[in-house]
Amino acid sequence: MGQFKYRFTARKRSEKKRFITYRSNKSKLLESLSIGRYVKLYHWWDEPDGAIRKILSSCLHPRIKEAMRKLEVKNLYQLAKKKGVSPGKVSIIRDWLRQTPAVSAKTGVLKRILGILDIPYEVLERYKAIVDREFPINLYSEAMVRLYTHVLNEGSLIKGKNISSITLRYVNQDPVLIRKFIDTVKEVGGRAYILPPQKPGFDVSVDTLTGRLLHAAGLPFGRKTLSDLGLHPRVLIDPEMAKQHLHITFLEEGFVTFSYGRDNRLQLIVGLGRSLDVTDKIPKPILQELLKYKGRKVQPTKFFSYNFIKKVLLPNAPLALHQEYDLVSELLQLKYSVARNIKFVVSYLHISNDNRVTANYKFSMRSREAINLFKNIVLSNPYGAWKEYRFSEMLKIYEKYKGRSLTLEEMKEIKKMTPPSHIPEEWVISKAQELLG
Repeated sequence: MGQFKYRFTARKRSEKKRFITYRSNKSKLLESLSIGRYVKLYHWWDEPDGAIRKILSSCLHPRIKEAMRKLEVKNLYQLAKKKGVSPGKVSIIRDWLRQTPAVSAKTGVLKRILGILDIPYEVLERYKAIVDREFPINLYSEAMVRLYTHVLNEGSLIKGKNISSITLRYVNQDPVLIRKFIDTVKEVGGRAYILPPQKPGFDVSVDTLTGRLLHAAGLPFGRKTLSDLGLHPRVLIDPEMAKQHLHITFLEEGFVTFSYGRDNRLQLIVGLGRSLDVTDKIPKPILQELLKYKGRKVQPTKFFSYNFIKKVLLPNAPLALHQEYDLVSELLQLKYSVARNIKFVVSYLHISNDNRVTANYKFSMRSREAINLFKNIVLSNPYGAWKEYRFSEMLKIYEKYKGRSLTLEEMKEIKKMTPPSHIPEEWVISKAQELLG
């Protein structure tokens, strides 16, 4: 791992994007991110005060009684007097001692009572007394990293009136990825539910605590095209998690296509894409012209000069995509000892009905080394997703026809043999019945 050199993009909002290369040893990397050996713990007391916990009465009751004995108080009135608090601050203890087999308590109240009783917060975790979720939770576990990637790509994290009310959703048309997402939520101890369909695809809702975990791990609330979030920190320093991230991201944000080069030679192209709101980067006269195309996609070259695209739009590409660009470059260097040869472009602009302009950025690769890299990442341990099947079939076609000039008939045959990019309805129905019940 010492040879695996990652670069990632750090943005200062008051400046242009800067690239910082971490090429020091592993321990220095870990120290800079303050995660130890891939560990960053989220404790029950990190929860918002309004979050409700359920605690085993068989653990909490004796510790309350023991604490009162140590404080030499026989009732709650004496406890309040000795601790200098009003009786109302400790009256909840009476209710707790009546509850069995579990005590239901808000996090803020639980912290207050344990503090008054001089009971360390860690006791509840040490004795696994919290029954609704096991604490502490490692925000840098492999399952949390994979979940972060899923939500970064195809999910949404929306904050309600307060931090206790969070909406976490995930939408995908592939039942295989829906199953994978639900299983990953369960792996981190959460709960996921498929909602009644309102549009093409499957819509999954996740419990609020899991949403708070992802927020604590680094995912911001709100529209991703505005927040410009980055990858999970562990992806940037752990080669294995980098590959898992790229596997998931290829299935959710990636693409594979054929093109023809000189002398009608077949080319296989793979890549990743992401979008970012660029409304504030666009000069007002051009913005007003773009707003005439609400609800549509347009080509950037129709409105911007090459110089503007190169100096303004491209440097402001999504942070996550820049980081993925660097990850792929470093993997190519590590595995094949080849320099990066990756094309980075703005593929189109989308003008929304609320007067926002979003640019779709992507980078693509067609070298033999890049194709092999993604083949190993995506197909070595496949999930069974449609895009994996399509990629596999296109690789077979490419191997058959590559390296020579093709006739018009052969090009027609390739088009006929290539699986569609959209998922066939019969495949969706079959996989949904098999995996989702």
